[in-house]
Amino acid sequence: MDNLHPPLRSPVGNGNGRTSYVSSPLNPSPLNPNVTGGPASRSRPPSFGGHGALEPGRTPPGGSTDNVARDDKDTIRNVMTGAVGSGYGPYANVRGSFAAPPHNRFSTLSSVGSVVSLPTDSKYPSMYFANSDRPVQGGFFPYSDTPHLDFTNSFTPDDDDALHDPDPRKMNEGMGPMNWRGLLNISFVFLIVAALIALFAGYPIISYLEHDEIYYAGANVVGVNETGQAAVIPNLPQLIDPETPEEAKTRTGYDGYEYELVFSDEFNVDGRTFYPGDDPFWEGVDLWYGATEDIEWYDPGMITTANGSLVITLEEYPNHGLNYRSGMLQSWNKFCFSGGYIEVSVLFPGDQLAMGFWPAAWTMGNLGRPGYGASSDGTWPYTYNTCDVGTLPNQTRADLTPTAAQTSGKSKANGVLSYLPGQRLSACTCPGEDHPGPSVNVGRAAPEIDIFEAERSKTGGPGGQTSQSSQYAPFNNAYEYNTAATTLYLPTTYHNTFLGSDTQQSISSLTDMDESWFENSLTPTYATYGLEFLGDDKNPENGFINWVAGGQRSWGLTAAAFGPDAVTEISQRTVSVEPMSIVLNLGISESFQTVDTSTLTLPAHLRFDYVRVYQRKGQTNVGCDPENYPTAKYINDHLNAYTNVNLTHWAGAGYTFPKNSLKDGC
Repeated sequence: MDNLHPPLRSPVGNGNGRTSYVSSPLNPSPLNPNVTGGPASRSRPPSFGGHGALEPGRTPPGGSTDNVARDDKDTIRNVMTGAVGSGYGPYANVRGSFAAPPHNRFSTLSSVGSVVSLPTDSKYPSMYFANSDRPVQGGFFPYSDTPHLDFTNSFTPDDDDALHDPDPRKMNEGMGPMNWRGLLNISFVFLIVAALIALFAGYPIISYLEHDEIYYAGANVVGVNETGQAAVIPNLPQLIDPETPEEAKTRTGYDGYEYELVFSDEFNVDGRTFYPGDDPFWEGVDLWYGATEDIEWYDPGMITTANGSLVITLEEYPNHGLNYRSGMLQSWNKFCFSGGYIEVSVLFPGDQLAMGFWPAAWTMGNLGRPGYGASSDGTWPYTYNTCDVGTLPNQTRADLTPTAAQTSGKSKANGVLSYLPGQRLSACTCPGEDHPGPSVNVGRAAPEIDIFEAERSKTGGPGGQTSQSSQYAPFNNAYEYNTAATTLYLPTTYHNTFLGSDTQQSISSLTDMDESWFENSLTPTYATYGLEFLGDDKNPENGFINWVAGGQRSWGLTAAAFGPDAVTEISQRTVSVEPMSIVLNLGISESFQTVDTSTLTLPAHLRFDYVRVYQRKGQTNVGCDPENYPTAKYINDHLNAYTNVNLTHWAGAGYTFPKNSLKDGC
């Protein structure tokens, strides 16, 4: 032991073998002989940077304590050496002009007295100044420090000093808005923004300007891209069935143009259902088709897919006061197409001797919903875009002219040519009236063109026939059309003698069917039927229709077949330019042909192997709400007529016909 480090007192016992105090360098006790002044004494000397703790004999810079450590570097030096901070700076033991603390707070010798603790062996090492006779405390470092080798008054800068230099003058160096680094950052930001604009705005605009065709998706189709096709994403609907063969994706039309596939359904997934909401493109209806006085109820449960085909079943089953039930599948307001070629592969129910089945595949304008009478009141089967007497009820003015409209009809209608209520959405609509657009002077409607309707032969043949027709309004005198504008291409195809009634003018032909095209034949074989049509709203006389039966063009017509008629004072009708939905159904009705139940085998099935739609290459126009012939808003504004199957007239749905300038004035 030495005089600088007297031993601590022996612990005072408390009679139970325990000491009465705990003393440590960081927790001094009044019983610790190294601590003076009792509990009221400071645990450490005042800071040498304070006014009351200047080293004896030193004068603050400038002669005043108010100016102590004014210079930034002096402040840093004083903190680091312990001159500021009560001697606890990391370099508090540096040799030089800085004073040592007035006393050593901690002993460097073991209080046990048997072990000497060297300055370099302590958790808080002590050092000796060369000119001092006592040790002084060092910084709080758990290792031996030799600051005299690392610290000088010159403050030699380290490599990273620029990152920590507190000099505000230096902080602004190189940080101006026009320095090269800032300009480079801003340039990259502008480059990224320009790229995003080009991708999401520029590319679509350029693509649109480079094509003059319009692309539309189905009303309820998701994930549809510019070409009208859906990306191949699991669980998302695709307009083109991925199982459609490659060789079936293009064709040459009978008009000489190249056509490309825009929609297909191969029905290769078995067990599909078609209740409302089940399918993105199709829906089975739940209704009685009263317009044709059917004797079956259409039930969605009678439609499914099996063995790679769509199957519609007709069976005898009492329900809803009827004896039969069957299925009608529609794409109304889900998938539509404006012009093109639609093809189906079909196997007919029963056999060639069956009389009473009414299998059909047909198209209808989306402004009319098949089976919902109120929606088709005043829209079906109009194909008219002229403001004249043809838009009026009964095709007659208030003075009952023209005369032919009162005399050239059928006898059962007392000679009245038309009992239609007039074209509801005619080119005579007054401004501001209820009309789907694109303007009130554009005639809109729900025309019908049939791919086929099959029946027992009407021309004396041994088997079945298919009728392929289109319906029109207003009507020619006595429903007679210009047969010179039609062409029969097959020797087994004949003009139909049925021309129309007081609710439609029909232009159609009949084609004999092969006996193998029926499900109960010895060798059941699917037959290909198709319909190719194109209307021209600017030049309606350029429209045309071609039909296909058994894979061959059966017959066709041009718009001259239903041109102007001076007798009934009507103008050119048009081949449909409306978005057309697809209907597939198997009915049974005395209004179509006599039902001979002895010839019917039940249950019967109408099967479709596929449905495919093509349009001229580069002129894709699919969707139920095209810009030039919109339907969505009009349908949404009149939902009662489109959703209540029990309503048969527009007025019954709570709506009125818009004013017609010829009849009501504007």
